[in-house]
Amino acid sequence: MNPEFDVVVIGGGSAGLVVAAGGSTLGAKVALVERARLGGDCLWYGCVPSKTLIKSARVAYEMRNAARWALSPADPQPQIARVMERVRDVIMQIQPNDSPERFRGLGVDVIEAEGKFVSPHAFEAGGRTLTAKTFVIATGSRPAVPDVPGLISVPYLTNETVFDLREAVPSLIVVGSGPIGSELAQAFRRLGSEVTVLDIAPRLLAREDPDVAQVIHAQFVAEGIGFRFDATLERVEGRSGEGRQDGKRER
Repeated sequence: MNPEFDVVVIGGGSAGLVVAAGGSTLGAKVALVERARLGGDCLWYGCVPSKTLIKSARVAYEMRNAARWALSPADPQPQIARVMERVRDVIMQIQPNDSPERFRGLGVDVIEAEGKFVSPHAFEAGGRTLTAKTFVIATGSRPAVPDVPGLISVPYLTNETVFDLREAVPSLIVVGSGPIGSELAQAFRRLGSEVTVLDIAPRLLAREDPDVAQVIHAQFVAEGIGFRFDATLERVEGRSGEGRQDGKRER
């Protein structure tokens, strides 16, 4: 029996959407399966929200340091709720480009359901059994929450929840000094939080070029970000009467 589809794409993030749109445009019969929302990390938790947050943070930084451009400095007094609402607005402006309606308009059979392989040639989702010549697995990633005693007892954050913040963040502990941890550390510092970065690695951005990382580290220190390298997170405790303890972990 001939398969129903040329391609079945599992996962509606950036990679899955590109494959689905490209395949359909080239004349292939394509099905796209997504259990949550189309757009994936890039739209909801990564590229779009993080770069929007970074832009607001950069404007705040440049306002404070306007003397560098022969202008009068000003204190922007950032409000996290307003900044995060702008992040949400930008997401919603872009979301129609990744919507099920758009992809159905391209001829893609979009199935919004969780699924599973029932054979090497068949995938079951939404009460349907999908057969295909080719399956593309583009299911993405999820936050890696460290198994640290006490962490589950405090309201920690991940890249999937940090953009839901609406209250002020007086202090922030960032666990992990890779690209995601670093960009969030700098953004929140520029928006007024006291920020400390913890990492088991010996330096910032340990996988990147050491000379480049050193320049970034010097800038972060100049902005008032604290660091603890070669550090092992042994326990997390919330203290009564003080602000929340927040953690961010690299994916």
